[in-house]
Amino acid sequence: SDLHAVAMARTTTFWISLFAACYLAVLPMADTIALRNVALFALLLCLAWRFRKISPSFQWPLPLVLWGIYLLVFPFIADSSATALESMLSQWGRGVLAMLAGTGVAAIFYSKNKGAAFYLGLLSAVPILVHLSLFIWKAWMISAIPWGYWGRETHHADLGYAAGQAVILLAAAIVAGHKALRPLAVMLMVACLLSTALAHSRAGFAFCVLGGVLVFIAAYVGGAAHRRLNFLAGALGVVFLGVVVLVMAAQNDTRWRNMTSQLIAGFKGDALQIQCEGTASIKSEIIAEYGPGNQARDVLASVRDGDGSRMVLLRAGLTLALEHPWGSDGSRQAYQKLLRQQCPNPVIAMAHTHNGWLDTLLALGWVGATLYSWVLLYFLKQGWAYLRREHSLNEWSLVLVALSTFWILRGFTDSVFRDHMLEMQGFVLAYAAMALRMQVRSEVPSGSPEAAS
Repeated sequence: SDLHAVAMARTTTFWISLFAACYLAVLPMADTIALRNVALFALLLCLAWRFRKISPSFQWPLPLVLWGIYLLVFPFIADSSATALESMLSQWGRGVLAMLAGTGVAAIFYSKNKGAAFYLGLLSAVPILVHLSLFIWKAWMISAIPWGYWGRETHHADLGYAAGQAVILLAAAIVAGHKALRPLAVMLMVACLLSTALAHSRAGFAFCVLGGVLVFIAAYVGGAAHRRLNFLAGALGVVFLGVVVLVMAAQNDTRWRNMTSQLIAGFKGDALQIQCEGTASIKSEIIAEYGPGNQARDVLASVRDGDGSRMVLLRAGLTLALEHPWGSDGSRQAYQKLLRQQCPNPVIAMAHTHNGWLDTLLALGWVGATLYSWVLLYFLKQGWAYLRREHSLNEWSLVLVALSTFWILRGFTDSVFRDHMLEMQGFVLAYAAMALRMQVRSEVPSGSPEAAS
């Protein structure tokens, strides 16, 4: 019976690793909703079987408990309880399930040895490798560089999310992982930068660079003094690599060169009026500033559907958030629904505000947005506390600091607190927090206060 139990445990562990790898690899990919859902629920079932007689050494911290409670209570105070309940099950609740899955997987696969961050980074980079393969094939077929080609993805943003997460995991592996894996990690980081640049994903590219820099800065602040010069060189190396790729990309994507004037134009006029009636109210002001030629026409177009529109959406969304402090119904369409209360048929009808924090405010209210920000800050604090306390480098402490900061900042530039992005955040951050905790427990004597905490 003992041999049978060991065999069953090994079989279950195998399936857990398979479903976890599949889940993480396809999360950012378009048109994989059914596959990722099957992988997640199969993973949770396997984890439930694995821990049916024992439980992982984990206590849910207060921010996560309050976040979960609020999600359960919110349908009772939402504008539409039915819609809110559907959103809890199909969106917000999936993020919590992803945290459970990440925690359980880390409880099994955490190791005293280094290197795991590289493999999570490799899995996160699968969509990037698929994109580059298709990009090369497309270039060969048309005998030209297909700038802006997304491969199988339906939007370049999904490439950016995958690349940013992968870069952070790979940078952590470079700093605190096995030296033998560093060349592969560097090559994968270059692939992530190239993918986002070739796909014309400006925010994706910029946050890839930022993610790598965040890891090296965290290592510089929290690492040993004699290695700080190496970490500073690493951060500068990421920036240099980013500049090289940026120069190449900017020559083929004019949006890099026209951003300033278009962003400034987005601060003109009344934001809600522009959404409801179009750009007629600011047309004369734009023409007076830029002349009656093509530049004014391009700026007005950007206010309708470009960089300028992001600033208009920012201001309109903030106005609506102040008017509706308890949010709407938790749905992805919260901004559209609240805007249509101002005007039934808006001329400019964007799907969301392109700002994750504003969209969360409009969906779940100020309490919901505050609680989720507390969750991300909790993960950041866990990683930072280890760096400051131990003065030694750990892959997962670096991942917690850099990835939490990445998503907090990314939320100000795009609507990332929804759908599969919530699951990406939940799974990897929970995995990192649990892996760090288990490693810390294994490093201290069993009778010490640290081991008991």
